[in-house]
Amino acid sequence: MSRIVAADGNSFGITSDPITQFACALSALIHDLDHSGCPNAVLVKEQAEVATMYHNKSVAEQNSLDIAWDLLMEDQFADLRAAIYRDEEELKRFRKLL
Repeated sequence: MSRIVAADGNSFGITSDPITQFACALSALIHDLDHSGCPNAVLVKEQAEVATMYHNKSVAEQNSLDIAWDLLMEDQFADLRAAIYRDEEELKRFRKLL
């Protein structure tokens, strides 16, 4: 992964933390998962079910994350999960980063 550095030279810990690096990569991959093509503002204005479910905040993004997380938690991805995090603390940190 290329080095992510701000103008002041700060890498925000990304370059030294594999969990953060993978969370960034996975976030990019799942960003538009199940996206309907409607902007969040339209979903909220039209009171779409998904907007209500996420309390009108980052509707499409939260939906994408929930779908991807549910898939990751399926039994068939146990080996992948074991490679991403080792314990409950790392699991919680990974989820928060996503």
